[in-house]
Amino acid sequence: MVKTKLLIIADDMTGTLDTGIQFAKQGITVSVVTDPESLSGTIPTDCEVLAVNSSSRHLTPQQAYDAVYRIALMGKQAGIPYIYKKTDSVLRGNIGAELSAALQASEAECLAFVPSYPAMNRITKNGIHYVDEIPLSESIFGRDPFNPVKESDVAKLIGLQTEVSAHRLDEMTGNGIIIADAGSDEDLHTVGIQLKQAGMLGVSAGCAGFAKFLPELLELKTEEQPAIPDPGNRLLVISGSLNPVTRLQLDEAGVCCFRRVYLSKEQKLDAQHAQLPEINEPWMILDSLDSSESITADTADSNEAIRSAISDNIGILVSRLLNGYDGTVMIIGGDTLLASLKQLGCTQMKLLSEVFPGIVLSQINVNGTDRLLISKSGGFGTETLLKDLKQWMEELHNENS
Repeated sequence: MVKTKLLIIADDMTGTLDTGIQFAKQGITVSVVTDPESLSGTIPTDCEVLAVNSSSRHLTPQQAYDAVYRIALMGKQAGIPYIYKKTDSVLRGNIGAELSAALQASEAECLAFVPSYPAMNRITKNGIHYVDEIPLSESIFGRDPFNPVKESDVAKLIGLQTEVSAHRLDEMTGNGIIIADAGSDEDLHTVGIQLKQAGMLGVSAGCAGFAKFLPELLELKTEEQPAIPDPGNRLLVISGSLNPVTRLQLDEAGVCCFRRVYLSKEQKLDAQHAQLPEINEPWMILDSLDSSESITADTADSNEAIRSAISDNIGILVSRLLNGYDGTVMIIGGDTLLASLKQLGCTQMKLLSEVFPGIVLSQINVNGTDRLLISKSGGFGTETLLKDLKQWMEELHNENS
């Protein structure tokens, strides 16, 4: 008998976790698949929610379509009744291709798309997506080094990659991809009830903002959240993100309470570079962007192979560092997180808590030892995030001492 009620498909690792945690924090059993290639024709169905990383953020639109279609089809064939296509909250990646793939694999008449994340100041109004009250394409994400978003109109953005029709929920002109406005959590809840009453939740899409209402809407079995383990009073932050939000967070933390070390060019390009950064302070940052570098298209590099190699090398560096480090680790950026998990041999994760919106605490097993891992997307969190995390860890550690 199929136990799994919901299949989540996210295009990167941080998105898989920040959406999966919306269910785990309500006591719902969530299994996380970090590598889509591990799904060889069958799909696990022994959990309430299955969250799969399709690793399709940086693929071509056709490759992304194929990756998502394959996973969604396996879910349908396994008898999983609901599919949620998790999208980036600022619509980076292959939005049109992946939404159409989920819709067509499911063979449903329509896919309800609710892209807002009000807790992160990302809302949709009259079909236009806004970040901090600025149209998306005019925000910092319109200048993203890897995935600049050049269109704020959600339907037009979708139409760049698919011929499947896309229109607003209040228009209801037919089937296809139905886009819902929402400016607050109350709006998201109202939209969810409307979609449930219309029988439109079979295949839906959005980010963690809408996902947190799905346990109620899909009537999933919830239980009390388990206790959070003691995080200790040491944190090693490894950042592979070029996002300006992360840059501000690292700058703030470096001034107030963290020692910040920059990875050298040799350490980023040579995974076996003999010199490892010395972890000699309880609160430390390893930053992949040197203080002398600027965040430009040249920094990001148009060569996908080089960008991927740097992420992989940082992942190897992380695995080498953790051999002699027993504190809590934080990894910023989906590519860096996935590369690190691969190098650590972690194919399963236990989601524990959402410390702050979009900031996920998980438990991984490294060489037979359970380790605590904090992760986030580059664009998530307030400017004082790392300082706030330090305070949260110290308070929880003192409570457990």
